[in-house]
Amino acid sequence: MSPLSSVLAIDQGTHASRAIVFDADGQEVAKSVVEVGLQRMHGGRVEQSAGALRTSVTTVVRDVLQQTRDHDICACGLATQRSTVLGWCKEGVACTPALSWQDTRANSALARLAMHADEIQALSGLPLSAHYGASKLHYLAGDASSQHSDRFSPLVSYVLFHLLEQQPYLVDHCNAQRTQLFDLEQLDWSPQLCDWFAVDPKLLPDVRPVCHHYGSLRGHEIPVTAVSGDQNAALFGAGAMAEATARINLGTGAFIMRALQRYHPSRKQLSGIAVSGASDITWMREATINGAGSALAWVAEQYSIADSRAHIVDWLAEIKTPPIYINTVDGLGSPWWHGGITPHFLDHELSPAQRIAGVVESVVFMLQANLVLMRAECELSRLRLSGGLSNLDVLCQKLANLSGLVVERGNIREASARGIAWLAAGQPPHWQAGAEFELFEPEYDSALESRYDTAMEVLQALITAQEE
Repeated sequence: MSPLSSVLAIDQGTHASRAIVFDADGQEVAKSVVEVGLQRMHGGRVEQSAGALRTSVTTVVRDVLQQTRDHDICACGLATQRSTVLGWCKEGVACTPALSWQDTRANSALARLAMHADEIQALSGLPLSAHYGASKLHYLAGDASSQHSDRFSPLVSYVLFHLLEQQPYLVDHCNAQRTQLFDLEQLDWSPQLCDWFAVDPKLLPDVRPVCHHYGSLRGHEIPVTAVSGDQNAALFGAGAMAEATARINLGTGAFIMRALQRYHPSRKQLSGIAVSGASDITWMREATINGAGSALAWVAEQYSIADSRAHIVDWLAEIKTPPIYINTVDGLGSPWWHGGITPHFLDHELSPAQRIAGVVESVVFMLQANLVLMRAECELSRLRLSGGLSNLDVLCQKLANLSGLVVERGNIREASARGIAWLAAGQPPHWQAGAEFELFEPEYDSALESRYDTAMEVLQALITAQEE
């Protein structure tokens, strides 16, 4: 990238699409954001309008390019929400809604694959779960609304088709993996996984590395040189990953990621690709907590708590001993991978402040349960937090106290966008220079540890009882 050139980042997330232009030093110079809708229905159905997602992306790109007409934009990166899929036709028309990564409508269909669960995880790096794309793609292929579809793909393929002059049918390694149909060692669609999930691999997009020349933006000569999942891209929001550091992004869900020196599977957590090029791959371990921001929203709606966002900081300062909340919103992710347990508080007569404080602490507890496993396989010295909930000082301090690790909260905003921009720009080392971090040092908190132990014991008892 030349000293005077800039890079465009496109970040299509669960609740908004954004386009941001960064200058040659990694500083934001222009932004456009369009919110997108999400529809929750009974039976684990969570959908978005594929057309609305596509339009939101093209709108923010058009707007930000108009703002930066005097900039030399030399590259573009695209990050999208992972595990969201749809059926569409080769002319580019969506035949189905986009089934969100949160959608679990096909959960019951996974029972027939339980005997293959270990093999599925060994091949794909992912535990058998309806949150990933395979069961959703299987559902779509058999649904009447999909009868005109001749393409079944992650959302990113549909977005690329409409963004690029060449209208390719492609997917990057990271989004491909989140379908649970991708062989991590062969770096291509797995015939065995496609057979088990009954998905025709001929209908899937061609797979490319994350860092690759995908084509040029329609109407412009700007090459798209990096494509990835939003959480994978966010790993690089402050540039190259630091050693012995786990990155935690706290948004609708919570994600913990750390680099691996080599690929090896885990039975309770995820294995995946942080970034890939033509000849090299950086591997990662990942843990997923489904209920973070979504759990706060769920509790606020369930208990009719008004203006919870406006009061959350004061409430967290007020409630020193929160009630224990069994956070199974959207199902249990790692390391439990379990559904069917209703979210609930162990106490009943609670104030809105107590409920919100209990949910926040439950997120800390679920993060800690996963960090214990990560630290057992490789040393960790600090945690780097980003995402909306990381702005809560109480959450950061409790995580430091419970984990015994230093927590860094960076000044990096728009981590996914900045990360994909950094990859698209060729990974310039000087972008890290502007990163500053606020530190939360661990303090001993026996009461917090006791509540954590109780929450984990109750949760395990509920899982055991349901399995019996």
